[in-house]
Amino acid sequence: MNKTRFDFLDGIRGIAALWVVLFHSMLFNGLAAEKIKWSNNVLLFMIQKPLSIGSLAVAIFIVLSGFCLAIPVVNNNLELRGGFKRYISRRAKRLIPPYYVALIFSIGLICMFPVLQRPENTAWDSKIPITFGGVISHIGLFHNLNPDWIFKINGAHWSIATEWQIYWFFPIILFLWRKFNVFVSFIFVFGLAMVFYKVIPYAAPEFLVLFFMGVICCKLSFNASKLRQIDLPFSIIALVLVLIFFMIRKSSPLLMNLVVGLLFSYFLYSAIVFKRLKETRIFLLESKPIDFLGRISYSLYLIHGPILALANIYLLKNFELTDDLRQLILFVFIFIFIIPLSTVFFHLVEKRFLNK
Repeated sequence: MNKTRFDFLDGIRGIAALWVVLFHSMLFNGLAAEKIKWSNNVLLFMIQKPLSIGSLAVAIFIVLSGFCLAIPVVNNNLELRGGFKRYISRRAKRLIPPYYVALIFSIGLICMFPVLQRPENTAWDSKIPITFGGVISHIGLFHNLNPDWIFKINGAHWSIATEWQIYWFFPIILFLWRKFNVFVSFIFVFGLAMVFYKVIPYAAPEFLVLFFMGVICCKLSFNASKLRQIDLPFSIIALVLVLIFFMIRKSSPLLMNLVVGLLFSYFLYSAIVFKRLKETRIFLLESKPIDFLGRISYSLYLIHGPILALANIYLLKNFELTDDLRQLILFVFIFIFIIPLSTVFFHLVEKRFLNK
């Protein structure tokens, strides 16, 4: 299948990345550690509510990752094309160099601005100080395995380590699927994830299950020869309703990630089959602005954290602002500064490491 027919996947990445960044801006806003300052203004409150579950966008990223990595193998007898060495080297090239540059960028900002080096009673306090263990664990991509390291330097980077670790399980998942069947493989993945959850719940090991959901979704969507008319609208309605439910009533991160991952997989399956059989555009997800966000989504995710923190502290120290006004300024700041800077980062750094 022509790769361009899946361009709407970039649109989903773009929306998910922006969702995360806007959510983080609410956590960084004002004083007190990672606590949303709910507005009394009805309009702003209505914006804050859907953004408040922005952490679920990471679950969407993981399902997409599983789906995209499965594309070359679903029609190749579930074998990695070129073998494991080619597979892992390509994933390393795509993921790690931009991450390392963003890590250096984050450390550089902390060293350059003294206000980022000391606690200021903001969400940034959990990202400092820079320690030897924190730096080494970030370099080795195992900082997500220790609560003292996981959110240091750049809090968003914890999920990069989790995704990198998941990549190493992908060949095992495929082997079990080939050797036995998808059910045995899924039981293994789910059981392993739950064991890890007992030991390191903060690393979100349930993402291994979500990754496999993406793989299964890819296999099913390529094998489908027809799509029920109800599937796509029903999958959208189901996903929206569950997001509204979690927006109103929070649950455990484990449950939220698994439920959203499952329903997003259903939507992704429906959307892919719809594209394959109907060959029509999914308008919003394939619009130029959303496609642009998708292309820079990884760069945006990598660098936004310390910039938002610095902006919030600067506003706190230099202006007497209400939480509402400061939040609105941070929203605007994302669009007029962080997104353009992420675009520069994409062209100077990330673009050099895209796999052909």
